[in-house]
Amino acid sequence: MITFLWALQANSPLAAYWVIALNLQRPDGLEPFVREVDEAVASWNTTNPTLPLNSRQNAVDFTNQANLPLMNSTIQETLRFATSVMSIRSITGTTELGGYTFNRGGEIVCSVRTVHLDPEVHEKPNEYIPTRYMTQNKSTKDGRPVMNHTMPFGGGVSMCEGR
Repeated sequence: MITFLWALQANSPLAAYWVIALNLQRPDGLEPFVREVDEAVASWNTTNPTLPLNSRQNAVDFTNQANLPLMNSTIQETLRFATSVMSIRSITGTTELGGYTFNRGGEIVCSVRTVHLDPEVHEKPNEYIPTRYMTQNKSTKDGRPVMNHTMPFGGGVSMCEGR
């Protein structure tokens, strides 16, 4: 059974821990999140008076529909700031990357953390800024867009080693 739950065990509890731990170190702690959730619950209750949140389905619908920009940004920033994923990729044919030639049969270790902490991609990369992803700023490097500027679970075909 643990093989089916591996990804959940590896990612979700640690992400939740870091969201709480990093924000408790801030002067306002978790208060902004509590306020945002309270406002979203009040909005839900106003627009859905016959759908109480004590029902599992209603709670799922609330979670999918709630306007929680700070929470979403905080989770994304926490994953950028606190994760250190390394993906290993097999080389299936001679490939040149960054001026280096890699031959078939070899492997490349992709350290995503270096992108997460690159000052050319992220302003103040060594600072935890919960509101970082609340704006639509596009990450760039050398004047070109960086498509996968935050990859807390890796990349490629599976996007996550646990998938």
